[in-house]
Amino acid sequence: MLGFLILFSCSTYKAQKQEALLSFPELGTVIKTKGYLWYNAAEQVGVPDWSVLKVEAQQLPFNKVSYTTYAKYVQRAGKINSIYYNDSLPYKPKYLRLQLLDKLELTHLLNNETNDGLRSYASKDDAYKLVTGLDVTLPETEMPTFTQAEAVQLQKDKLGNMVLVVINGEFEKQYFFSELQVFGYHYNSFCWGEDRYHNLIIENLISEGEKCPKSTYLKASKVNGDKAYLKF
Repeated sequence: MLGFLILFSCSTYKAQKQEALLSFPELGTVIKTKGYLWYNAAEQVGVPDWSVLKVEAQQLPFNKVSYTTYAKYVQRAGKINSIYYNDSLPYKPKYLRLQLLDKLELTHLLNNETNDGLRSYASKDDAYKLVTGLDVTLPETEMPTFTQAEAVQLQKDKLGNMVLVVINGEFEKQYFFSELQVFGYHYNSFCWGEDRYHNLIIENLISEGEKCPKSTYLKASKVNGDKAYLKF
């Protein structure tokens, strides 16, 4: 019986690991990063209340690191690797990086009253992050649609789904994230502070490896707020 339970637990763990490694969060969502002994995963926990965000679409050449990440994803997903990469050849295949770069706008929107609930939820644990970038592959013929667009926007459709909208003059094309082959994502951590009334707010968004500016903290619990009186 003990052996059966161990075998069952290992099988369950492997299934959860495989699922985590194959699923990616959507751009502009809040996730909770979860570190395990052999792998890292992320759980999408919420979508902030915003209607339209500007997205930068950047075409990047694969290097050893990004291609290894891509190749591992394709292998785990049981898909055919259609992108050939050789580091010694001058031509490098390319992928697309979609990014939310306006951190000032993002911070302002996250501190809106409509996001009070999500902000309160995220303040409970510094493992909550904001997804600000996705790495995706597209057919080469499709790449100019993004890189030469007048604008790429992150929007919500009528049903509340997050979609990418590519705009070129009167031409608009909508993409669901399920239509893109996502093989990597990037996130920002929240730096917490307080407003003049000692309410918790998000002061900054920082990339992995960066430090919060002075008087702001990764852990909201370190913010010394005293709501017994007001600052003026």
